Order: sequence, then structure tokens, then C-alpha cells
Amino acid sequence: MEKSIQIGPYLSSEDVARILSVNVATVKRWTDLGKLDCIKTAGGHRKFRLRHLAAFVLEHKKYSEHLSLLSTTGPIDFDLNTQVLKGAFDKLIPLFLSKVIVCEYGMIQNILHNLYMVHQDLALIYDELLTPVLHQIGDMWAKGELSVAQEHLASQAIRDGIVKLQDVVIKTDTNAGRAFVLTIGTELHDIPAKMVQHLLESRGFITLFSGQATPAGETGKVFESFHPDRVYLSSTYIENIEMAQQEFNELAARCDQYEARLFCGGVGMNQLTLGQKTHIKRLTSFKEVQSS
Repeated sequence: MEKSIQIGPYLSSEDVARILSVNVATVKRWTDLGKLDCIKTAGGHRKFRLRHLAAFVLEHKKYSEHLSLLSTTGPIDFDLNTQVLKGAFDKLIPLFLSKVIVCEYGMIQNILHNLYMVHQDLALIYDELLTPVLHQIGDMWAKGELSVAQEHLASQAIRDGIVKLQDVVIKTDTNAGRAFVLTIGTELHDIPAKMVQHLLESRGFITLFSGQATPAGETGKVFESFHPDRVYLSSTYIENIEMAQQEFNELAARCDQYEARLFCGGVGMNQLTLGQKTHIKRLTSFKEVQSS
């Protein structure tokens, strides 16, 4: 029975060989030829970060078919590995949800890392896996199937997973611009906005992320000092529509003043009047964020 690889800060040559289904000598030859980046210790040992493997798989896609990061020691883990490699999100969603609810951090991290290494598409992972799982967590809480504490723990498990995923994500060296990412002031769920920030960073944007409960109308000093050329506003739910509309209007006016484009996303935005100004655009998916 094969030994499961635990994803840590560094991988050995043996780990990489197993993941890519090659022998250790091949891994060493690739590093010597510059095909596979690594970190060499003072003692001459090769150590690898997951981002090194992600970059290699991007250049040599045939090896993505052999990735085997997930444990195959049981039927559930084998099924997970199969669905990750196939990108079968309809089957992967309930499996991933079950791991999130019980906060299996290692498995959550493995699944997200392997998905990115195989598919190289953050927006796909966000749209087809994380968004449906977040919605299901919210629905389960609303139906009383999860306590408030369980809902918070599950959400934080996803947040932890997407933050650690950034270590794998390949980022362009291009300076694409400056982006300010925030939520409606009363918003308590900022994970979607965090995912927007990560997408923009992978595209080369310098970003500011304000987190939850930051009044969008009180951002004047941020515009003065940061000078964003685009702003992304997120909302999952609006309790006080009148207050949120006023906050949005103030932010839209400030974007107009500083000639910054304003992108709005999340179901909460359906409750607001966004207007017809050309610098304001409604986004309905992370794929649209990726191409915005």
C-alpha cells in the first residue's frame, strides 16, 4: 500500500518523483537542466515548493495526468483523487463539503492545490467548487443543520485553504494596475472578496483588501493615498437596502472622481440600483473577474 504524501512547506525529490510518477533520477536531471525549479540546501539537497510543481505542470501538461497528491489508502480518498484529476466538480462538491464541515484542513489544502496544479485555473475552482460549497454551507445553517459555530468553522476552513493556495498560484510579473477590493459596510462574509483579491494578484495587480464591515462610503483617504484604477465591491446579503444604496452611491461617485472603474459582484448587488454609468460593471462569476 502506497504511503500518502502530506503537503508541507517543502517536498523532497522522492515526494516529487511519486507525485509526477517518475523516478528520482529523472527529477534530479530536470532540475540540473533547469526544467524544474527547486531550492538547494547548504548540504546540496533539493527541496521543492508546490509552486515549482505548478510551474512545471503548466509547461509540461502531460504530467498532470499522473499527479497523485491525494491519499489512495481508502475508497473515499481514491474517489477524491479521481474526481480532482477529472475536474468532475458535480461529484467533487459533496466530497469537498464533507471535508470542510469537519475541518479536515490537510485534505482541503491537498484538494485545492491538486486542482490548481492539474487545471491551472483559479476562476474555475472558485466558480465550480468553492462558490457552490459556500452556498450549501449557508443553506445548511439556514435550515438548522449547522450551528453558528459550525458555519463559522467551515467558512474559516475554506478561507484557510484559499490563503494557503496562494503559495502554489503562478503570478505574472506584469504590473497590471492597482485594485481596491472591499465589501458593503455591513457585510459579514468577505471570502468572495478575498478570492477576488487572489485572482487579481495572479494577474499582476497591486491590491488592497479591506475585509468585512468596512463602510464603502468612507474610503476617501484610501483613494487619495492608493489611487486605484479599479475597485471591486462585493456583497452576499444586504439587510438595510437604503443604507447600502447610499453607501454604493458615494463609492460610485468617488470612483467617477478618480476615474476608477467599479466592478460589483455577489447576490446582494441584485438589491441595489447600480445605474447606467460606463465605469460601473456588474460581475456574476469569478470567470468574469478573471477577464475584467
